[in-house]
Amino acid sequence: MTALVRYQLSMLAHSQRYLAPLLPYLGLTAVMHQDGRAPALPSFAVTAGALLVVAAWLTVVLVGVEDPVQRMVTRSHAGSVHRLVAGVVTAVLLTATALGAVSVLWAELTHGFRLPGPVVAVGLLAHVVCGAVGIAIALPCSQLLVPGVGFTVVLVAVLSAAVLLAKWIPLVFPLLAAMTSGSPGPLLVGWSGLAGALVLTASTALTARAFARRVG
Repeated sequence: MTALVRYQLSMLAHSQRYLAPLLPYLGLTAVMHQDGRAPALPSFAVTAGALLVVAAWLTVVLVGVEDPVQRMVTRSHAGSVHRLVAGVVTAVLLTATALGAVSVLWAELTHGFRLPGPVVAVGLLAHVVCGAVGIAIALPCSQLLVPGVGFTVVLVAVLSAAVLLAKWIPLVFPLLAAMTSGSPGPLLVGWSGLAGALVLTASTALTARAFARRVG
């Protein structure tokens, strides 16, 4: 599995398609964390929300790097469709986690490494959760299941906006809203982490099963 994830990461790096979402994300991070006197949690809410979109984009990009023939070769080496999909998910999740850590470290530098431990923990968790949800949204909309890049882009954009803005979808909106207005409670933080893990696991399993049926 380690070799498969390393392969997926190298594919993403060589494609250079990560630059389109990466540069705006780093720019947003610099803007949101430029004031060392401002509270960090509202800024973390913004960059975490942006990371959801970045993770979704990276998922679509990584799946689209390989054409169907190359994907079948990778599937053969991976041993199963489920391992192939899990490799994509793990590679993007590691990338999203690293980007989230960059945002948190940037805030720490701006605040002179004086941020309270709970603020740092909530900030990092919010980024990881948003990254996981972004992957979960994009995976079934990717070219594994949806033919045509146009349909994929529209579906991912609509679903990302809904998850980020709709109050009735209890995935990331409650946590980000609480971070913007104050400090989220332990129950909300725990629920958000659990929800992110569950939705990513379900999306990975269901997408892998559907893709396996599609390719036979």
